[in-house]
Amino acid sequence: MSSWPHDPAAPLTRRLLLIDLDWQDADQLPSILGQPGVSVRLVAGQGPHDPGVRMAELCDLPRTLDLADLTREIFDLAIVGERSARRAQLESLLQALGTPCVTPEDFLAGHDESPAPTVATPVPLPPSGNASLDAGVEDLINEALPTLTEPAPTPEPSRLVTPPPAPRIKLATLADFPSPEVRAGFEEALRELVASTGAGSAELHAGDLGEIHLIAQVGPEDRLLRGLIELANETGTPQVVTRQSDPGRGLTWAAWPFRTMQRRGVLAGAAIDPHQGMDSWKAMIEDLRDTWDREDRQRSAVAYPLTPVRATGWLDTQAFRLRIDLAVDRMASDGLRFELHRLEFPEAPVALEAFCATLPARLRDTDALCRPFPQVICLLLAGDERSFAALQARALQAWEQAWAQSGLRPPAMPFVDRHVALLEPGDREAFRTAADVWLAER
Repeated sequence: MSSWPHDPAAPLTRRLLLIDLDWQDADQLPSILGQPGVSVRLVAGQGPHDPGVRMAELCDLPRTLDLADLTREIFDLAIVGERSARRAQLESLLQALGTPCVTPEDFLAGHDESPAPTVATPVPLPPSGNASLDAGVEDLINEALPTLTEPAPTPEPSRLVTPPPAPRIKLATLADFPSPEVRAGFEEALRELVASTGAGSAELHAGDLGEIHLIAQVGPEDRLLRGLIELANETGTPQVVTRQSDPGRGLTWAAWPFRTMQRRGVLAGAAIDPHQGMDSWKAMIEDLRDTWDREDRQRSAVAYPLTPVRATGWLDTQAFRLRIDLAVDRMASDGLRFELHRLEFPEAPVALEAFCATLPARLRDTDALCRPFPQVICLLLAGDERSFAALQARALQAWEQAWAQSGLRPPAMPFVDRHVALLEPGDREAFRTAADVWLAER
C-alpha cells in the first residue's frame, strides 16, 4: 500500500477509512474524495477484486485485505458499505477501536458525528499501484470504468438481509469512564469504607493501561497518600506506610494497585486504623478487579484480537491464558479461526536468547506470545492458513539467523512445532486443554 499525499503545513483533515465498498458505493468515491477537509488514509476489502479495492488501486490510495491494518493508524471516521455482508462484525470492531462509522450516503449527506481530527503519524505501508491522481479523480475513474465490467455478485433472494442503520458512535472521554452514576456509586462505597475502617480519606484512581486519573475521592486530599498512589502505579506493587510520629502515630497510609485486561487502577486510604479493617480494603480491591475484569472480557471478546488497548510483546502465563479464553469466545461468536503453537527448542541458550529478542518484531501486534519455560515458546495466532504459513516462515528464518549469529555451525538444529487449530465450536474444550497442558509441562 502507498501513502496518501499530505502536506504537514496544511490544516488538519479528517482521516477516513473506507471499508467494503460495492460498485454502487464506488460510484460515489469521487464525491467522497472531493469533500473539503478529508483524507482517505486506507481502503479495506475482503478480496483483491472488491470494487472498493480496485478503485483504490486505480486511484493509488492505500489499501489492504487484512483487518489487522485497521489498528496501525488512528482514523477519525470509517465509511462502511451499506450492503457489506460483514457489516455487523465491522461495526463491533470499529466500536471497540473507538472509530465512528457511517454509510457513504450518510457521509455525503453530512449525517456523521466524527470528532475533530487530531495529529497522528501514520505507519508507512508497503507501496503498490502505479496510477496517480494528477489527471483528476473524475477523469481517471471515468477512463477506467469501461474495463471494469464484471457484475457485482448478487446474493440469493433467500439470503438477502436488510442492514440496520449505521450507529452514531462517539469517542468515549474520561468523563464517560465511568459514568456519573457509577462515579457516585464509587464515592458512596468509599464513604462506607472510610466510616467502617476509621480512615481519614480514600481515593480511587483508574484508567487504561497507561495513565490513570482520579475517579472518586472521600475526605481531604493527602500529600503522603498522593505520593504512595504514584509509586504504586509506577511499580505495580502495594505501598503501605505506618506513621511512627505524631500526628497519626500508629495509623497506616496505603495504596494498592490492581490491573485487568484493559484497565489499571489504584485504591488508596489515609490514616487507616490497622487493627480495624485492612481486610475490608483488600476485599474492595478484589471486588473492583473482578467486576472490571468481567466487563473487559465481555467487551473484548467481540473484537479480539483487535482490542483497542492490548499488551504486546511477551506475556506472562496468566495474561496468555486470558487470551486463549477470548479466542474461544470470539470463535464462538463469528467463527474467526485461531491456532495455538508450542515451539520446543534444542539446548542452545545463546541462539535461543537471540531468537527471543527479535521474535516479537517479526509478529503482528495481534499475535499473543508467551515463554512458560526457557526452551518453550507458545504462540496464539488469528487468521487464515496463509497467515499462519507466513508467520511460520518468518519464525524459521529468525531461528536460522539467530543460530548463525551465535557462531554455531550450520545447519541450525530444528525446533519442534506442535499446534492445534480452533475451527468450530466443537474444538473449544480440546483447544483449552491443549493450552493448559502446554503451559504446564516442560
